[in-house]
Amino acid sequence: MTEFVTQSTPLAGDPPKRRRLFLLLAIIGLSVLALSSYLALASYFLRTEADQTPERAKFFASSIDDALTRLEHLPYVLSIDESTLEGLMTGDTAELNPILADIAVRAGAEFVYVLDTNGKTVASSNYQEADSLVGNYYTFRPYFRDAVTGGAGRFFAVGVTTGRPGYFIAEPVRDATGTIHGVVAVKIGFDDLSRALSVNGELALVADEQGVVLASSDPKLIYGYMSPLSDGNRRTLDEQQQFGEKTLFPLDWTPESERRARLDGTAYVWTKANLEQEDWSLHLLSEVRNSRRQALLYVAGGLMTLLVLTVAASIYRAAQLRSALTISNADRKRLTREIEERRIAEKKLESARTELAQKEQLAALGQLSASITHELGQPISAMRNYLVAEEIAADAGPNTLWPQLSGLVDRMQRIVDQLRLFGRTSAISTTSFPVQETVQAALQLVQHTAREAAIRLDVDMPDNPISVRGRPERFEQVIVNLLRNGIDATEGVEDGAVGLSMFEQDYKVVLKVSDNGHGLGDLDISDLSKPFFSTKPSGKGMGLGLAISGQIINEMGGTLHAENNSDRGAVFVIVLPKPDIANA
Repeated sequence: MTEFVTQSTPLAGDPPKRRRLFLLLAIIGLSVLALSSYLALASYFLRTEADQTPERAKFFASSIDDALTRLEHLPYVLSIDESTLEGLMTGDTAELNPILADIAVRAGAEFVYVLDTNGKTVASSNYQEADSLVGNYYTFRPYFRDAVTGGAGRFFAVGVTTGRPGYFIAEPVRDATGTIHGVVAVKIGFDDLSRALSVNGELALVADEQGVVLASSDPKLIYGYMSPLSDGNRRTLDEQQQFGEKTLFPLDWTPESERRARLDGTAYVWTKANLEQEDWSLHLLSEVRNSRRQALLYVAGGLMTLLVLTVAASIYRAAQLRSALTISNADRKRLTREIEERRIAEKKLESARTELAQKEQLAALGQLSASITHELGQPISAMRNYLVAEEIAADAGPNTLWPQLSGLVDRMQRIVDQLRLFGRTSAISTTSFPVQETVQAALQLVQHTAREAAIRLDVDMPDNPISVRGRPERFEQVIVNLLRNGIDATEGVEDGAVGLSMFEQDYKVVLKVSDNGHGLGDLDISDLSKPFFSTKPSGKGMGLGLAISGQIINEMGGTLHAENNSDRGAVFVIVLPKPDIANA
Protein backbone atom coordinates (compact mmCIF):
# COMPACT_ATOMS: atom_id res chain seq x y z
CA MET A 1 0.00 0.00 0.00
CA THR A 2 2.81 2.38 0.90
CA GLU A 3 4.63 1.53 -2.36
CA PHE A 4 1.52 2.35 -4.40
CA VAL A 5 1.17 5.82 -2.83
CA THR A 6 4.83 6.58 -3.37
CA GLN A 7 4.58 5.86 -7.13
CA SER A 8 1.35 7.86 -7.72
CA THR A 9 2.05 11.13 -5.90
CA PRO A 10 4.78 12.73 -8.11
CA LEU A 11 2.35 13.74 -10.94
CA ALA A 12 -0.30 14.97 -8.55
CA GLY A 13 2.11 16.66 -6.20
CA ASP A 14 4.66 18.11 -8.68
CA PRO A 15 3.79 21.85 -8.99
CA PRO A 16 5.73 22.48 -12.26
CA LYS A 17 3.94 19.64 -14.04
CA ARG A 18 0.54 20.82 -12.78
CA ARG A 19 1.27 24.37 -13.99
CA ARG A 20 2.33 23.14 -17.44
CA LEU A 21 -0.80 20.98 -17.75
CA PHE A 22 -3.01 23.85 -16.64
CA LEU A 23 -1.33 26.22 -19.13
CA LEU A 24 -1.82 23.73 -22.00
CA LEU A 25 -5.51 23.27 -21.16
CA ALA A 26 -5.96 27.04 -20.90
CA ILE A 27 -4.40 27.60 -24.34
CA ILE A 28 -6.59 24.89 -25.91
CA GLY A 29 -9.72 26.28 -24.28
CA LEU A 30 -8.87 29.83 -25.29
CA SER A 31 -8.25 28.75 -28.90
CA VAL A 32 -11.59 26.93 -29.07
CA LEU A 33 -13.36 29.95 -27.57
CA ALA A 34 -11.68 32.36 -30.01
CA LEU A 35 -12.55 30.18 -33.05
CA SER A 36 -16.18 29.72 -32.03
CA SER A 37 -16.50 33.44 -31.24
CA TYR A 38 -15.06 34.33 -34.66
CA LEU A 39 -17.50 32.05 -36.49
CA ALA A 40 -20.47 33.33 -34.49
CA LEU A 41 -19.52 37.01 -34.96
CA ALA A 42 -18.85 36.59 -38.68
CA SER A 43 -22.27 35.00 -39.13
CA TYR A 44 -23.90 37.76 -37.07
CA PHE A 45 -22.24 40.60 -38.99
CA LEU A 46 -23.20 39.01 -42.31
CA ARG A 47 -26.84 38.76 -41.20
CA THR A 48 -26.77 42.33 -39.93
CA GLU A 49 -25.31 43.58 -43.20
CA ALA A 50 -27.92 41.65 -45.18
CA ASP A 51 -30.71 43.16 -43.04
CA GLN A 52 -29.45 46.74 -43.34
CA THR A 53 -28.57 46.95 -47.03
CA PRO A 54 -32.17 46.84 -48.41
CA GLU A 55 -33.05 50.17 -46.78
CA ARG A 56 -29.86 51.78 -48.08
CA ALA A 57 -30.50 50.36 -51.54
CA LYS A 58 -34.05 51.78 -51.53
CA PHE A 59 -32.69 55.16 -50.42
CA PHE A 60 -30.15 55.30 -53.25
CA ALA A 61 -32.74 54.10 -55.77
CA SER A 62 -35.06 56.87 -54.61
CA SER A 63 -32.21 59.40 -54.89
CA ILE A 64 -31.55 58.31 -58.48
CA ASP A 65 -35.27 58.61 -59.28
CA ASP A 66 -35.19 62.14 -57.87
CA ALA A 67 -32.15 63.00 -59.99
CA LEU A 68 -33.89 61.73 -63.14
CA THR A 69 -37.08 63.68 -62.44
CA ARG A 70 -35.39 66.82 -61.16
CA LEU A 71 -35.88 68.69 -64.44
CA GLU A 72 -38.80 66.79 -65.99
CA HIS A 73 -40.97 69.92 -65.79
CA LEU A 74 -38.48 72.11 -67.68
CA PRO A 75 -39.12 70.81 -71.24
CA TYR A 76 -42.87 71.22 -70.74
CA VAL A 77 -42.49 74.77 -69.42
CA LEU A 78 -40.38 75.69 -72.46
CA SER A 79 -42.70 73.88 -74.87
CA ILE A 80 -45.66 76.08 -73.87
CA ASP A 81 -43.60 79.27 -74.01
CA GLU A 82 -44.77 81.51 -76.87
CA SER A 83 -41.23 82.42 -77.92
CA THR A 84 -40.40 78.75 -78.54
CA LEU A 85 -43.47 78.20 -80.72
CA GLU A 86 -42.92 81.48 -82.58
CA GLY A 87 -39.28 80.61 -83.31
CA LEU A 88 -40.23 77.20 -84.72
CA MET A 89 -43.07 78.58 -86.82
CA THR A 90 -41.10 81.52 -88.27
CA GLY A 91 -37.79 79.70 -88.51
CA ASP A 92 -36.08 82.57 -86.66
CA THR A 93 -34.61 80.64 -83.70
CA ALA A 94 -31.38 82.60 -83.21
CA GLU A 95 -32.91 84.59 -80.33
CA LEU A 96 -33.65 81.34 -78.47
CA ASN A 97 -29.95 80.41 -78.11
CA PRO A 98 -28.98 82.87 -75.32
CA ILE A 99 -32.28 82.20 -73.53
CA LEU A 100 -31.63 78.45 -73.54
CA ALA A 101 -28.04 79.02 -72.38
CA ASP A 102 -29.25 81.07 -69.40
CA ILE A 103 -31.89 78.47 -68.52
CA ALA A 104 -29.35 75.62 -68.68
CA VAL A 105 -27.02 77.42 -66.27
CA ARG A 106 -29.78 78.33 -63.83
CA ALA A 107 -31.43 74.88 -63.89
CA GLY A 108 -28.17 72.90 -63.76
CA ALA A 109 -28.85 71.07 -67.03
CA GLU A 110 -26.04 69.95 -69.34
CA PHE A 111 -27.94 70.96 -72.49
CA VAL A 112 -31.29 72.54 -73.34
CA TYR A 113 -32.14 72.51 -77.05
CA VAL A 114 -34.98 72.78 -79.56
CA LEU A 115 -35.50 70.52 -82.61
CA ASP A 116 -37.84 70.90 -85.55
CA THR A 117 -40.11 68.09 -86.73
CA ASN A 118 -37.33 66.75 -88.97
CA GLY A 119 -35.10 66.16 -85.94
CA LYS A 120 -32.73 69.03 -86.71
CA THR A 121 -31.45 71.06 -83.75
CA VAL A 122 -32.40 74.69 -84.46
CA ALA A 123 -31.38 76.22 -81.10
CA SER A 124 -29.18 75.02 -78.23
CA SER A 125 -27.78 76.26 -74.93
CA ASN A 126 -24.23 75.44 -76.14
CA TYR A 127 -24.56 77.33 -79.40
CA GLN A 128 -21.27 79.19 -78.80
CA GLU A 129 -19.18 76.09 -78.05
CA ALA A 130 -17.10 74.08 -80.49
CA ASP A 131 -19.31 70.99 -80.04
CA SER A 132 -22.56 72.93 -80.49
CA LEU A 133 -25.65 70.83 -81.13
CA VAL A 134 -27.10 73.38 -83.57
CA GLY A 135 -27.52 71.84 -87.00
CA ASN A 136 -27.27 68.22 -85.86
CA TYR A 137 -30.05 65.69 -86.54
CA TYR A 138 -31.32 63.36 -83.81
CA THR A 139 -34.16 61.55 -85.57
CA PHE A 140 -32.62 58.22 -84.51
CA ARG A 141 -33.07 58.98 -80.82
CA PRO A 142 -36.19 57.40 -79.20
CA TYR A 143 -36.85 60.47 -77.07
CA PHE A 144 -37.30 62.58 -80.24
CA ARG A 145 -39.54 60.03 -81.93
CA ASP A 146 -41.72 59.75 -78.82
CA ALA A 147 -42.04 63.52 -78.43
CA VAL A 148 -42.65 64.33 -82.11
CA THR A 149 -45.55 61.86 -82.11
CA GLY A 150 -47.13 63.61 -79.12
CA GLY A 151 -45.71 61.72 -76.14
CA ALA A 152 -43.11 62.51 -73.49
CA GLY A 153 -39.65 61.30 -74.45
CA ARG A 154 -37.32 59.69 -71.90
CA PHE A 155 -34.02 58.03 -72.83
CA PHE A 156 -30.49 57.37 -71.54
CA ALA A 157 -27.71 57.66 -74.10
CA VAL A 158 -24.11 58.68 -74.66
CA GLY A 159 -24.05 61.92 -76.64
CA VAL A 160 -22.91 61.37 -80.22
CA THR A 161 -21.58 64.94 -80.31
CA THR A 162 -20.01 65.24 -76.85
CA GLY A 163 -19.33 61.60 -75.95
CA ARG A 164 -20.74 62.21 -72.46
CA PRO A 165 -23.56 60.09 -70.96
CA GLY A 166 -26.85 61.71 -69.97
CA TYR A 167 -30.57 61.29 -69.44
CA PHE A 168 -32.72 63.00 -72.08
CA ILE A 169 -36.23 64.37 -71.45
CA ALA A 170 -38.31 65.74 -74.35
CA GLU A 171 -41.74 67.36 -74.83
CA PRO A 172 -43.58 68.32 -78.04
CA VAL A 173 -44.21 71.99 -78.92
CA ARG A 174 -47.85 72.46 -79.98
CA ASP A 175 -49.85 75.41 -81.25
CA ALA A 176 -53.41 76.28 -80.19
CA THR A 177 -54.84 73.63 -82.53
CA GLY A 178 -52.60 70.90 -81.13
CA THR A 179 -50.34 70.72 -84.18
CA ILE A 180 -46.77 69.73 -83.26
CA HIS A 181 -44.10 72.10 -84.62
CA GLY A 182 -41.03 70.75 -82.87
CA VAL A 183 -39.54 69.28 -79.71
CA VAL A 184 -37.85 70.74 -76.61
CA ALA A 185 -35.21 68.44 -75.05
CA VAL A 186 -33.15 68.64 -71.86
CA LYS A 187 -30.05 66.56 -71.11
CA ILE A 188 -29.20 65.76 -67.47
CA GLY A 189 -25.51 64.84 -67.04
CA PHE A 190 -24.76 61.37 -65.65
CA ASP A 191 -21.20 61.98 -64.37
CA ASP A 192 -22.50 63.58 -61.16
CA LEU A 193 -24.71 60.53 -60.57
CA SER A 194 -21.70 58.17 -60.62
CA ARG A 195 -19.86 60.43 -58.21
CA ALA A 196 -22.89 60.52 -55.91
CA LEU A 197 -22.95 56.70 -55.78
CA SER A 198 -19.35 56.64 -54.49
CA VAL A 199 -20.05 58.63 -51.31
CA ASN A 200 -21.46 55.65 -49.34
CA GLY A 201 -18.20 53.67 -49.39
CA GLU A 202 -19.93 50.58 -50.84
CA LEU A 203 -19.88 49.23 -54.37
CA ALA A 204 -23.04 50.46 -56.11
CA LEU A 205 -24.07 50.26 -59.75
CA VAL A 206 -27.14 51.12 -61.81
CA ALA A 207 -28.08 48.81 -64.70
CA ASP A 208 -30.74 49.21 -67.38
CA GLU A 209 -33.32 46.60 -68.33
CA GLN A 210 -30.73 44.82 -70.52
CA GLY A 211 -28.20 44.61 -67.68
CA VAL A 212 -25.80 47.26 -69.01
CA VAL A 213 -24.19 49.29 -66.20
CA LEU A 214 -25.02 52.99 -66.72
CA ALA A 215 -23.48 54.41 -63.52
CA SER A 216 -21.28 52.98 -60.79
CA SER A 217 -19.19 53.98 -57.80
CA ASP A 218 -16.37 52.13 -59.60
CA PRO A 219 -15.92 53.84 -63.02
CA LYS A 220 -14.26 50.71 -64.42
CA LEU A 221 -17.60 48.86 -64.32
CA ILE A 222 -19.54 51.43 -66.41
CA TYR A 223 -20.71 50.05 -69.80
CA GLY A 224 -20.20 46.47 -68.65
CA TYR A 225 -23.18 44.11 -68.94
CA MET A 226 -24.23 41.72 -66.18
CA SER A 227 -25.93 39.19 -68.48
CA PRO A 228 -25.29 38.30 -72.14
CA LEU A 229 -26.89 40.58 -74.75
CA SER A 230 -29.06 39.01 -77.40
CA ASP A 231 -28.53 39.73 -81.09
CA GLY A 232 -31.78 41.69 -81.14
CA ASN A 233 -30.66 43.88 -78.25
CA ARG A 234 -27.35 44.56 -79.95
CA ARG A 235 -29.09 45.58 -83.19
CA THR A 236 -31.38 47.93 -81.24
CA LEU A 237 -28.42 49.53 -79.47
CA ASP A 238 -26.62 50.02 -82.79
CA GLU A 239 -29.70 51.58 -84.44
CA GLN A 240 -30.32 53.98 -81.55
CA GLN A 241 -26.57 54.68 -81.10
CA GLN A 242 -27.38 54.58 -77.39
CA PHE A 243 -23.78 54.15 -76.25
CA GLY A 244 -22.06 56.01 -79.11
CA GLU A 245 -18.43 55.00 -79.46
CA LYS A 246 -18.33 53.33 -76.02
CA THR A 247 -17.39 49.65 -76.03
CA LEU A 248 -19.64 47.29 -74.07
CA PHE A 249 -17.92 44.43 -72.27
CA PRO A 250 -19.06 41.44 -70.16
CA LEU A 251 -18.67 41.58 -66.38
CA ASP A 252 -17.43 38.63 -64.33
CA TRP A 253 -20.77 38.56 -62.48
CA THR A 254 -22.18 35.40 -60.85
CA PRO A 255 -25.29 35.50 -58.61
CA GLU A 256 -24.94 32.75 -55.98
CA SER A 257 -28.28 33.30 -54.21
CA GLU A 258 -30.88 36.02 -53.68
CA ARG A 259 -28.53 37.87 -51.29
CA ARG A 260 -25.05 36.73 -52.35
CA ALA A 261 -23.09 37.26 -55.57
CA ARG A 262 -19.54 37.32 -56.92
CA LEU A 263 -17.98 40.09 -59.02
CA ASP A 264 -14.46 39.61 -60.39
CA GLY A 265 -14.04 36.68 -57.99
CA THR A 266 -14.93 38.71 -54.86
CA ALA A 267 -17.84 37.59 -52.68
CA TYR A 268 -20.46 40.25 -51.86
CA VAL A 269 -23.66 40.67 -49.89
CA TRP A 270 -25.98 41.65 -52.75
CA THR A 271 -29.09 43.83 -52.53
CA LYS A 272 -31.18 44.83 -55.55
CA ALA A 273 -33.70 47.68 -55.68
CA ASN A 274 -35.82 48.71 -58.69
CA LEU A 275 -36.21 52.31 -59.82
CA GLU A 276 -39.66 53.78 -60.36
CA GLN A 277 -38.82 56.26 -63.12
CA GLU A 278 -37.18 53.76 -65.48
CA ASP A 279 -37.02 50.00 -65.80
CA TRP A 280 -33.59 50.09 -64.20
CA SER A 281 -32.19 48.40 -61.10
CA LEU A 282 -29.73 49.48 -58.43
CA HIS A 283 -27.31 46.88 -57.09
CA LEU A 284 -25.67 47.52 -53.70
CA LEU A 285 -22.70 45.26 -52.92
CA SER A 286 -20.91 44.90 -49.57
CA GLU A 287 -17.83 42.68 -49.43
CA VAL A 288 -18.23 39.54 -47.32
CA ARG A 289 -14.63 39.82 -46.16
CA ASN A 290 -15.46 43.13 -44.48
CA SER A 291 -17.78 41.30 -42.08
CA ARG A 292 -15.17 38.60 -41.52
CA ARG A 293 -12.49 41.22 -40.93
CA GLN A 294 -14.77 42.97 -38.44
CA ALA A 295 -15.36 39.70 -36.59
CA LEU A 296 -11.61 39.04 -36.52
CA LEU A 297 -10.99 42.49 -35.06
CA TYR A 298 -13.59 41.89 -32.34
CA VAL A 299 -12.00 38.55 -31.42
CA ALA A 300 -8.52 40.08 -31.46
CA GLY A 301 -9.77 42.92 -29.29
CA GLY A 302 -11.33 40.46 -26.85
CA LEU A 303 -8.13 38.42 -26.64
CA MET A 304 -6.08 41.56 -26.17
CA THR A 305 -8.44 42.71 -23.42
CA LEU A 306 -8.18 39.33 -21.73
CA LEU A 307 -4.40 39.44 -22.03
CA VAL A 308 -4.30 42.94 -20.58
CA LEU A 309 -6.57 41.91 -17.73
CA THR A 310 -4.41 38.85 -17.06
CA VAL A 311 -1.23 40.92 -17.06
CA ALA A 312 -2.90 43.57 -14.92
CA ALA A 313 -4.07 40.91 -12.48
CA SER A 314 -0.57 39.47 -12.32
CA ILE A 315 0.92 42.89 -11.74
CA TYR A 316 -1.64 43.65 -9.10
CA ARG A 317 -0.97 40.34 -7.33
CA ALA A 318 2.77 40.93 -7.46
CA ALA A 319 2.26 44.41 -6.04
CA GLN A 320 0.20 42.94 -3.21
CA LEU A 321 2.89 40.37 -2.44
CA ARG A 322 5.60 43.05 -2.46
CA SER A 323 3.48 45.22 -0.18
CA ALA A 324 2.97 42.29 2.20
CA LEU A 325 6.69 41.38 2.23
CA THR A 326 8.03 44.86 2.81
CA ILE A 327 6.33 48.10 3.73
CA SER A 328 8.77 50.67 2.39
CA ASN A 329 8.59 54.16 1.14
CA ALA A 330 9.77 53.10 -2.33
CA ASP A 331 6.91 50.61 -2.65
CA ARG A 332 4.38 53.19 -1.46
CA LYS A 333 5.63 55.68 -4.08
CA ARG A 334 5.45 53.05 -6.78
CA LEU A 335 1.89 52.10 -5.85
CA THR A 336 0.90 55.77 -5.74
CA ARG A 337 2.34 56.28 -9.23
CA GLU A 338 0.45 53.25 -10.58
CA ILE A 339 -2.80 54.52 -9.07
CA GLU A 340 -2.20 57.94 -10.65
CA GLU A 341 -1.47 56.39 -14.05
CA ARG A 342 -4.65 54.38 -13.80
CA ARG A 343 -6.61 57.51 -12.93
CA ILE A 344 -5.14 59.27 -15.97
CA ALA A 345 -6.00 56.28 -18.14
CA GLU A 346 -9.59 56.37 -16.85
CA LYS A 347 -9.79 60.08 -17.67
CA LYS A 348 -8.51 59.38 -21.18
CA LEU A 349 -11.02 56.55 -21.54
CA GLU A 350 -13.85 58.82 -20.41
CA SER A 351 -12.67 61.48 -22.86
CA ALA A 352 -12.64 58.89 -25.65
CA ARG A 353 -16.17 57.79 -24.74
CA THR A 354 -17.37 61.40 -24.79
CA GLU A 355 -15.75 61.96 -28.20
CA LEU A 356 -17.34 58.75 -29.53
CA ALA A 357 -20.75 59.89 -28.31
CA GLN A 358 -20.27 63.25 -30.05
CA LYS A 359 -19.28 61.50 -33.28
CA GLU A 360 -22.39 59.30 -33.07
CA GLN A 361 -24.51 62.43 -32.60
CA LEU A 362 -22.83 64.05 -35.61
CA ALA A 363 -23.43 60.89 -37.65
CA ALA A 364 -27.11 61.04 -36.71
CA LEU A 365 -27.19 64.72 -37.69
CA GLY A 366 -25.51 63.82 -41.00
CA GLN A 367 -28.22 61.23 -41.73
CA LEU A 368 -30.90 63.75 -40.75
CA SER A 369 -29.38 66.41 -43.01
CA ALA A 370 -29.19 63.92 -45.92
CA SER A 371 -32.89 63.11 -45.43
CA ILE A 372 -33.82 66.82 -45.32
CA THR A 373 -31.84 67.66 -48.48
CA HIS A 374 -33.41 64.64 -50.20
CA GLU A 375 -36.95 65.82 -49.36
CA LEU A 376 -36.43 69.55 -50.06
CA GLY A 377 -34.01 69.49 -53.01
CA GLN A 378 -36.51 68.71 -55.77
CA PRO A 379 -39.29 71.15 -54.63
CA ILE A 380 -36.79 74.01 -54.29
CA SER A 381 -35.32 73.23 -57.71
CA ALA A 382 -38.83 73.17 -59.23
CA MET A 383 -39.75 76.52 -57.58
CA ARG A 384 -36.57 78.11 -58.91
CA ASN A 385 -37.16 76.82 -62.43
CA TYR A 386 -40.78 78.06 -62.45
CA LEU A 387 -39.60 81.51 -61.33
CA VAL A 388 -36.94 81.57 -64.05
CA ALA A 389 -39.50 80.49 -66.65
CA GLU A 390 -41.92 83.23 -65.56
CA GLU A 391 -39.14 85.85 -65.62
CA ILE A 392 -38.17 84.79 -69.12
CA ALA A 393 -41.80 84.84 -70.24
CA ALA A 394 -42.26 88.35 -68.78
CA ASP A 395 -38.92 89.52 -70.22
CA ALA A 396 -37.88 90.50 -66.70
CA GLY A 397 -34.42 90.54 -65.18
CA PRO A 398 -33.26 87.87 -62.70
CA ASN A 399 -35.01 88.11 -59.30
CA THR A 400 -37.01 91.21 -60.38
CA LEU A 401 -40.46 89.74 -61.02
CA TRP A 402 -41.02 88.43 -57.48
CA PRO A 403 -37.90 89.50 -55.53
CA GLN A 404 -39.28 88.48 -52.14
CA LEU A 405 -40.21 85.00 -53.36
CA SER A 406 -36.85 84.67 -55.15
CA GLY A 407 -35.10 85.67 -51.93
CA LEU A 408 -37.00 83.01 -49.97
CA VAL A 409 -36.07 80.34 -52.53
CA ASP A 410 -32.40 81.43 -52.39
CA ARG A 411 -32.48 81.30 -48.61
CA MET A 412 -33.95 77.79 -48.61
CA GLN A 413 -31.34 76.68 -51.17
CA ARG A 414 -28.49 78.02 -49.02
CA ILE A 415 -29.84 76.10 -46.01
CA VAL A 416 -30.12 72.88 -48.05
CA ASP A 417 -26.57 73.40 -49.45
CA GLN A 418 -25.22 73.81 -45.90
CA LEU A 419 -26.99 70.63 -44.77
CA ARG A 420 -25.69 68.73 -47.82
CA LEU A 421 -22.09 69.74 -47.02
CA PHE A 422 -22.58 68.93 -43.31
CA GLY A 423 -23.84 65.43 -44.09
CA ARG A 424 -20.97 64.52 -46.41
CA THR A 425 -18.47 62.15 -44.85
CA SER A 426 -16.71 60.43 -47.69
CA ALA A 427 -13.17 61.07 -48.76
CA ILE A 428 -12.82 63.31 -51.82
CA SER A 429 -9.96 63.83 -54.28
CA THR A 430 -7.85 66.93 -53.97
CA THR A 431 -5.81 69.05 -56.34
CA SER A 432 -3.41 71.97 -56.19
CA PHE A 433 -5.15 75.27 -56.97
CA PRO A 434 -4.27 79.01 -56.79
CA VAL A 435 -5.69 80.68 -53.68
CA GLN A 436 -6.10 84.11 -55.29
CA GLU A 437 -8.53 82.84 -57.95
CA THR A 438 -10.68 81.04 -55.37
CA VAL A 439 -10.72 84.10 -53.09
CA GLN A 440 -11.75 86.35 -56.00
CA ALA A 441 -14.60 83.96 -56.84
CA ALA A 442 -15.77 84.11 -53.21
CA LEU A 443 -15.56 87.91 -53.19
CA GLN A 444 -17.82 88.07 -56.25
CA LEU A 445 -20.43 86.01 -54.39
CA VAL A 446 -20.55 88.30 -51.33
CA GLN A 447 -19.82 91.73 -52.77
CA HIS A 448 -23.50 92.34 -53.56
CA THR A 449 -24.43 91.52 -49.96
CA ALA A 450 -21.67 93.79 -48.65
CA ARG A 451 -22.74 96.62 -50.94
CA GLU A 452 -26.37 96.37 -49.80
CA ALA A 453 -25.25 96.43 -46.15
CA ALA A 454 -22.88 99.39 -46.81
CA ILE A 455 -19.90 97.27 -45.67
CA ARG A 456 -16.46 97.98 -47.15
CA LEU A 457 -14.36 95.00 -48.33
CA ASP A 458 -10.59 95.53 -47.98
CA VAL A 459 -8.48 92.92 -49.81
CA ASP A 460 -4.68 92.60 -49.58
CA MET A 461 -3.16 89.66 -51.45
CA PRO A 462 0.32 89.21 -53.02
CA ASP A 463 0.66 89.44 -56.79
CA ASN A 464 2.64 86.20 -57.14
CA PRO A 465 0.39 83.13 -57.36
CA ILE A 466 0.14 81.07 -54.17
CA SER A 467 -1.23 77.53 -54.35
CA VAL A 468 -2.57 75.07 -51.76
CA ARG A 469 -3.93 71.55 -52.04
CA GLY A 470 -7.61 70.69 -51.64
CA ARG A 471 -10.92 71.19 -53.41
CA PRO A 472 -11.25 74.80 -54.68
CA GLU A 473 -15.07 74.83 -54.56
CA ARG A 474 -15.05 73.68 -50.92
CA PHE A 475 -12.34 76.18 -49.97
CA GLU A 476 -14.42 78.88 -51.69
CA GLN A 477 -17.31 77.87 -49.38
CA VAL A 478 -15.01 78.55 -46.36
CA ILE A 479 -14.09 82.04 -47.60
CA VAL A 480 -17.75 82.85 -48.37
CA ASN A 481 -18.79 81.71 -44.87
CA LEU A 482 -16.10 83.81 -43.15
CA LEU A 483 -16.84 86.90 -45.27
CA ARG A 484 -20.60 86.61 -44.68
CA ASN A 485 -20.01 86.17 -40.95
CA GLY A 486 -17.90 89.33 -41.00
CA ILE A 487 -20.59 91.23 -42.92
CA ASP A 488 -23.26 90.06 -40.46
CA ALA A 489 -21.06 91.01 -37.50
CA THR A 490 -20.53 94.57 -38.81
CA GLU A 491 -24.14 95.16 -39.85
CA GLY A 492 -25.33 98.38 -38.20
CA VAL A 493 -21.77 99.44 -37.30
CA GLU A 494 -20.70 102.87 -38.50
CA ASP A 495 -17.93 102.66 -41.15
CA GLY A 496 -18.25 98.85 -41.11
CA ALA A 497 -15.41 97.07 -42.88
CA VAL A 498 -14.33 93.48 -43.50
CA GLY A 499 -10.70 92.85 -44.38
CA LEU A 500 -9.05 89.89 -46.12
CA SER A 501 -5.27 89.50 -46.27
CA MET A 502 -2.93 86.68 -47.25
CA PHE A 503 0.81 86.02 -46.95
CA GLU A 504 3.36 83.20 -46.75
CA GLN A 505 5.13 82.33 -43.50
CA ASP A 506 7.44 79.39 -42.68
CA TYR A 507 6.35 77.24 -45.67
CA LYS A 508 2.72 77.88 -44.82
CA VAL A 509 -0.04 80.01 -46.34
CA VAL A 510 -1.78 82.32 -43.86
CA LEU A 511 -5.13 83.94 -44.69
CA LYS A 512 -6.89 86.35 -42.31
CA VAL A 513 -10.49 87.59 -42.40
CA SER A 514 -11.12 90.43 -39.93
CA ASP A 515 -13.95 92.84 -39.16
CA ASN A 516 -14.64 95.83 -36.91
CA GLY A 517 -17.93 94.47 -35.61
CA HIS A 518 -18.97 93.36 -32.13
CA GLY A 519 -16.26 90.72 -31.64
CA LEU A 520 -16.48 87.20 -30.21
CA GLY A 521 -17.00 88.11 -26.56
CA ASP A 522 -16.08 85.14 -24.34
CA LEU A 523 -16.49 82.61 -27.15
CA ASP A 524 -13.66 80.77 -28.90
CA ILE A 525 -13.39 78.70 -32.09
CA SER A 526 -14.38 75.45 -30.28
CA ASP A 527 -17.69 77.06 -29.27
CA LEU A 528 -18.33 78.60 -32.68
CA SER A 529 -17.51 75.37 -34.54
CA LYS A 530 -20.14 73.31 -32.75
CA PRO A 531 -22.90 72.28 -35.20
CA PHE A 532 -26.08 74.38 -34.91
CA PHE A 533 -24.43 76.85 -32.50
CA SER A 534 -25.15 80.40 -33.71
CA THR A 535 -25.02 83.90 -32.24
CA LYS A 536 -27.30 85.22 -34.98
CA PRO A 537 -31.02 85.83 -34.40
CA SER A 538 -33.51 83.18 -35.41
CA GLY A 539 -33.91 82.92 -39.18
CA LYS A 540 -30.48 84.42 -39.99
CA GLY A 541 -28.46 81.23 -39.90
CA MET A 542 -28.36 77.56 -38.90
CA GLY A 543 -25.03 77.56 -37.07
CA LEU A 544 -23.42 75.19 -39.60
CA GLY A 545 -21.11 77.62 -41.44
CA LEU A 546 -18.11 77.44 -39.12
CA ALA A 547 -18.65 73.73 -38.41
CA ILE A 548 -18.47 73.03 -42.16
CA SER A 549 -15.55 75.45 -42.61
CA GLY A 550 -13.55 73.79 -39.84
CA GLN A 551 -14.21 70.37 -41.36
CA ILE A 552 -13.02 71.55 -44.81
CA ILE A 553 -9.85 73.17 -43.43
CA ASN A 554 -9.05 70.00 -41.44
CA GLU A 555 -9.43 67.95 -44.64
CA MET A 556 -6.87 70.28 -46.28
CA GLY A 557 -4.41 69.64 -43.43
CA GLY A 558 -4.73 73.17 -42.00
CA THR A 559 -6.13 74.93 -38.95
CA LEU A 560 -8.85 77.54 -38.36
CA HIS A 561 -8.43 79.92 -35.41
CA ALA A 562 -10.55 82.84 -34.17
CA GLU A 563 -9.79 85.66 -31.73
CA ASN A 564 -10.88 89.19 -30.87
CA ASN A 565 -9.12 92.13 -32.52
CA SER A 566 -7.02 94.37 -30.32
CA ASP A 567 -9.35 97.36 -30.83
CA ARG A 568 -12.72 95.85 -31.78
CA GLY A 569 -14.20 93.15 -33.96
CA ALA A 570 -12.85 89.65 -34.59
CA VAL A 571 -10.28 87.98 -36.82
CA PHE A 572 -10.38 84.45 -38.26
CA VAL A 573 -7.00 82.96 -39.23
CA ILE A 574 -6.58 80.07 -41.70
CA VAL A 575 -3.17 78.37 -41.82
CA LEU A 576 -2.61 75.88 -44.66
CA PRO A 577 0.49 73.88 -45.71
CA LYS A 578 1.95 74.58 -49.12
CA PRO A 579 1.54 71.71 -51.62
CA ASP A 580 5.14 70.49 -51.41
CA ILE A 581 4.84 70.20 -47.60
CA ALA A 582 1.37 68.62 -47.68
CA ASN A 583 2.56 65.90 -50.07
CA ALA A 584 5.80 65.21 -48.24
